Amino acid sequence: MDRAEFLQLREAVTNNLPPASGAPLDDAAARLRRRLVSSVMFAQVEVEVTDDPERLLVALVRYRPGTRPRQVSSFLEAVWITELRLSDLDAFHFLVEDGQVELEAVTGDQGAGHFVSLLLVALEGEAQDFEGDRQVVRDADPVAPSPDPVEASGGRKRFWRKS
Repeated sequence: MDRAEFLQLREAVTNNLPPASGAPLDDAAARLRRRLVSSVMFAQVEVEVTDDPERLLVALVRYRPGTRPRQVSSFLEAVWITELRLSDLDAFHFLVEDGQVELEAVTGDQGAGHFVSLLLVALEGEAQDFEGDRQVVRDADPVAPSPDPVEASGGRKRFWRKS
């Protein structure tokens, strides 16, 4: 979807539903933060909640140097779909430039009675961003990173969800 089409859809969603607030928005921010922090692809993860309906969630991350922007955008799309997308409607748009990937997204649900919007900027990091303490989380209530599923399973990736 091109940016003009995305902007039209975002305007339609934001004009027809109220913005998420309180616990639903804080939960969305926590899920996003947890998912980004737990990935070995990202460092220096920052996620904030705003009052701007066009970007209720704002995130900034550094991705591993040398990672192809297409790979970064594919991962971010999967994060959007699995962690933040609501059931009725969603739209997203990527801007990919050398050393930078931006994701703009919006999702709404009549049943839930609100929408969530996101601006996520991923900048190509430097090697030192991923050395030692690889994750820096800025938030009043940081969420501890989840263990890497590959490392936790002794090098084998699990293909089922533990219930």
